[in-house]
Amino acid sequence: MTHFPDPAARRDGTGLPAAPVTGAQTALALHKWRDLMDPLKACAAELGLNGTDIHFLDVLLSFVPGERLALDRRGECIVFAANATIAARMGRSGDSTVNRCIRRAEERGLVRRVMSPNRKRYARAGRAYGIDLAPLAETHGQLMGLLAEVEAQAARTEELRRDCADLLAKLKQQPGTCPERIAEFQRRLRRKPTEDALIRLGSDIAACLNTAIPGGSGDRNEQHSKHQISNTLDKPEPRTDPVDETDIARAFPSLTAMLSPSARTPLQRQLDDAALALPGIRRAWQRSSDKMGPGPAAILLGTVLERHERIANPGGYLRNLTDRWMRGELDLDNLVHASLRQKARERQAA
Repeated sequence: MTHFPDPAARRDGTGLPAAPVTGAQTALALHKWRDLMDPLKACAAELGLNGTDIHFLDVLLSFVPGERLALDRRGECIVFAANATIAARMGRSGDSTVNRCIRRAEERGLVRRVMSPNRKRYARAGRAYGIDLAPLAETHGQLMGLLAEVEAQAARTEELRRDCADLLAKLKQQPGTCPERIAEFQRRLRRKPTEDALIRLGSDIAACLNTAIPGGSGDRNEQHSKHQISNTLDKPEPRTDPVDETDIARAFPSLTAMLSPSARTPLQRQLDDAALALPGIRRAWQRSSDKMGPGPAAILLGTVLERHERIANPGGYLRNLTDRWMRGELDLDNLVHASLRQKARERQAA
């Protein structure tokens, strides 16, 4: 659940464009529905808001005149309608739901209560008491950043879903496939699975097809079949000599070039920065680092960096390697030696 910090203290650089000043008011160029409610609806799950919470915020904005959110000279936008009035506009009876919605929105840094001495809501000359919507405007930049993450996640999930559907279509055409197995895959695909669940589904379908896990561009299956590491990792050449730091540096020159042993920056921070060089890998890298530790996870990161031009889905590729390591199917020394052999073949070809 995402929580926006209390925005009551004004901060510079909010990035919100300001409209010309008119009289005592400064109108922020934020459209109530397009710039505020639409992103809120899209990010409701990440913010921990349910449908009633969203409806409540929508109703609060309906009390603000005009199409845009305008702040007064205090930097506030107070809705002083009573709970009963808000509840009536929401189609509710009583105020328990409204109180709950106010509390949840305030906890998430979206509104702020401005209390009068008698704890009532009203407007009088120079002051209004009620629910302040200014925090909603001040967190707009953070909200748009969250929206970008949500949309990127949705795009990755949809891409994985299409990949799984393509693999499943091929599986249906493969003779001798168990109908019950296909039905199971169809049920899993019809659900609303997470990105990790779709990656597992793609791996399961691919296992039936004896092909690579789904990727993300062109003919993904053929592309991954050509460059899948199964030939070098699933059946590695027997090795008894241990791997040292020199072997790792030679096997993963791309990662080595990004790291500096003499730098004051901790190794974990350097590895995190190196992972950002690959698209869509941040969460997969964090998962690998948490489960394996930075040292072992760095070997997987180095492998992905060396092969990134031939990998359509680096995040999924890294997750697959991590899962195999956790199941005891992947030996890191063999992974380093496999990369060294590949480098040797590339030098011979050159």
